[in-house]
Amino acid sequence: MLMVKRFFKIIAVVIYYGVAVGSLTAASDTVNQPAPDPLNTTYRIEGDSVALVDGRHERPAASGSAIKVRTTVWQQPVYGDLDGDGNEDAALVLIHAPGGSGTFYYVAAAINADGQSQGTNTVLLGDRIVPKKLAIRDRTVVIDYADRRPDEPFSTTPSVDRSKVMGFQDGQLLTIPSPDESDQVTRGVVTIGHEVRSFQPCGSQMDLWLMGQSPALRAIMAAYNQAMPDPENYRPVFMVLAGKPVDPPTRGFGADYDGAFQATRLLRVAPEASCGIVSMVADSAESVRHKIDFDISALDNEGLLGPQGGKRSLSYEFCIPDRVENRVEVERIDPTVSFSPESPGRIGCASQEILCIGSAHQRDFNTVLQQLAELPYVQRIQQTFFE
Repeated sequence: MLMVKRFFKIIAVVIYYGVAVGSLTAASDTVNQPAPDPLNTTYRIEGDSVALVDGRHERPAASGSAIKVRTTVWQQPVYGDLDGDGNEDAALVLIHAPGGSGTFYYVAAAINADGQSQGTNTVLLGDRIVPKKLAIRDRTVVIDYADRRPDEPFSTTPSVDRSKVMGFQDGQLLTIPSPDESDQVTRGVVTIGHEVRSFQPCGSQMDLWLMGQSPALRAIMAAYNQAMPDPENYRPVFMVLAGKPVDPPTRGFGADYDGAFQATRLLRVAPEASCGIVSMVADSAESVRHKIDFDISALDNEGLLGPQGGKRSLSYEFCIPDRVENRVEVERIDPTVSFSPESPGRIGCASQEILCIGSAHQRDFNTVLQQLAELPYVQRIQQTFFE
């Protein structure tokens, strides 16, 4: 077993990120093109184009209105490579005041496209939150900020520390699901076979035994078997796991290992990737499958269920914290969603949550469901059965 493990040693760079970000600046990348100009770029905020000029944008809220919609930049942009082309991109926080009482904070990126700056979509952080630190790390944007508890009014000073991680893929800035506060998000390779159940973090020469009581072990093994039908080959498969190192067991095969890993979530599986080349975006269906309680594969290309001549739509429900920014984010992802504040639904929303109901009968329903499941405050999505 040790010979097999040594054979698959991979030396790369250790990549860890957590809820704390140590620096406002990113590590330097190989730059082949001039850095983009994020202060003079157009971004997309809730479907509207916002063209910054020297970091500012202003327009009337309506024709002839004295009320202004204003967008400004918080502090300074940060720089680093987001799309993996070796050129320096940028990330920034936009403060958007649409003319009412709310002041909404968004994260955006400016991608360096052959020396030209291309603004992305924006990711909502919240209304009247307090940004703290922004960084680009390992091709991801990391923002630390302070927010309020769900039951606190906007007059309360934000005091709850939060963190959000975003990656750039297919021209979009996408949120990467957040792990529990005690967890680490770790890239590495998983090898499973007879007497072998190991996880080797990128950049480490130590194989860690995957603990049997790990909540994510079943999902990890299913993903491995799907990617590698013949486990006797002992071939490593790249995965991104949330969890933490623990002491190895005292008995059994795991006792031969110097350490162990308690995996709480499988965030990504990418058989074609390796520690050296990978985008840290949780874009695999495996990364969110555990949140969706119905079989997506039973739906046809239009999101309909059943045999020919008897097709019917499938509705689903989930709970979110009852806050304006959460509703806005969910509506942006799922145009079919409706909110039912008076009902907990079959799923059983708590008193501080609101029931959301959507339909799979829509364009790109697979992508919609995946993006909903990637939201850290969505815990489960299940089929709705109307009385």
